[in-house]
Amino acid sequence: MTNDVTNKIKTPAIGLIVAGALNGLLGALTLLSGLLRLTGISGRETLPANDAERYGFYVGTIITYGIGLLSLLVAPIIIYGAIQMMRGRKYGLARASAILAIVPVTSCCFLISIPVGIWALIVLSKPDVKTFFQNGGASGRQFQPPPPPNNF
Repeated sequence: MTNDVTNKIKTPAIGLIVAGALNGLLGALTLLSGLLRLTGISGRETLPANDAERYGFYVGTIITYGIGLLSLLVAPIIIYGAIQMMRGRKYGLARASAILAIVPVTSCCFLISIPVGIWALIVLSKPDVKTFFQNGGASGRQFQPPPPPNNF
């Protein structure tokens, strides 16, 4: 039974690891581009002449870099939760990482992470998977019922 559950958990957990890694990478690239833009290395950029357009430009810039920073901060949580999911440990953290992958604001790569996060939540909600986590997961500490008494 543990092999069936391990196989059931493995693929969405790997998907969460990939989604988390992509989120971290894209978040880091977004912040790097912002730093290059602030330092002026990327070339001189002209701001819109209209006040309303300039305000929209600043708001869009702040939101973009904010999501990049949030993605960079949340990516390790998603990856660590997915690793724990593969091991059958820390059920709450595994669920939290799947939920974080679903929230588009925490993810630069939400087109990949939303379906993978939903898939992980569906797998984590199955009774045999919950039992697997409760029994210690893949660590080998399977709790067996005591043997029947010998009445000879």
